[in-house]
Amino acid sequence: MILLNYIVMCLIFSTSFLAIKLGLTDGMPPFFFAALRFLLAGALILAFLGLRKQWSPLPLRSYLDIATVAFLMTTIPFASLYWAEQHISSGMAALLVATAPIFSTLLSIALGQVRFRWHLLAGLLLGICGIYLVVGATPESAQQGPLPLIGKLAIVSSELIYAIGVIRSKRLLQTVPPLTFNALQMTFASVGLLFLSLLFEDTLQIRFTVASLSSLLYLACIVSILAFGMFYWLLKETNPTFPVTWTYVSPVIALVIGAIFYREPVSVGQLAGGFSVLLGILLLNASVWRKSERKSAVPE
Repeated sequence: MILLNYIVMCLIFSTSFLAIKLGLTDGMPPFFFAALRFLLAGALILAFLGLRKQWSPLPLRSYLDIATVAFLMTTIPFASLYWAEQHISSGMAALLVATAPIFSTLLSIALGQVRFRWHLLAGLLLGICGIYLVVGATPESAQQGPLPLIGKLAIVSSELIYAIGVIRSKRLLQTVPPLTFNALQMTFASVGLLFLSLLFEDTLQIRFTVASLSSLLYLACIVSILAFGMFYWLLKETNPTFPVTWTYVSPVIALVIGAIFYREPVSVGQLAGGFSVLLGILLLNASVWRKSERKSAVPE
């Protein structure tokens, strides 16, 4: 069950980077686009919980904690991602998001939530080498001008903040149902993204097209509701490191999708880096795979 959810989640997340790119190139400003996505997704989940009578009020402290995690896990990382995808390819964006498991693993070890093992060090080294290969091999590395570099640095920096949010959310998910948590954190995050849009974007010039609306609905319903629901379930059932490793798998798939459907260039170095990060995932989560196999082997 854990492995199946992980595979489906990775496939869905891998398509999200191209969906963001399509919406941005069709006239949607980045912060407003991201805000609408999470506001729509959060509202739909809250409505579903209300209709199913599965909504229960939480203590005020829980709302404040969820709002803090939303700012760390969604507002900052997705503001950076959406802005950066105006200047870099969707495959490159997916690759840079892959730095998240490195930070979350290191933080988990520092906090004593994950015990250090040799395979963690090997997995981290392979992942870092893979990222270096892809970044060094991409044609975008030769681009002139500061905006592509700023976009790359913004994504990587935001992933450290994202990892802190993942650590904090693990504790919250012990008392808050994953679906409720997902709805609230996306709703809170959308407020921060709307604030950024009002500050930096001309919302009067926004235009909606078939392509941008289709991207918005896909990102809100399939990615934010279905895939993120799987993410929080995996976070609750495993550890803070394992679910985040979708960011290692997604660059490989996102590179292929971008090349096929958006003609984004893919080099041999990028493919080699992709294989390196996949091997890193296996090593980073060797203990989780073993636990999952033992669970499935126990008769019910």
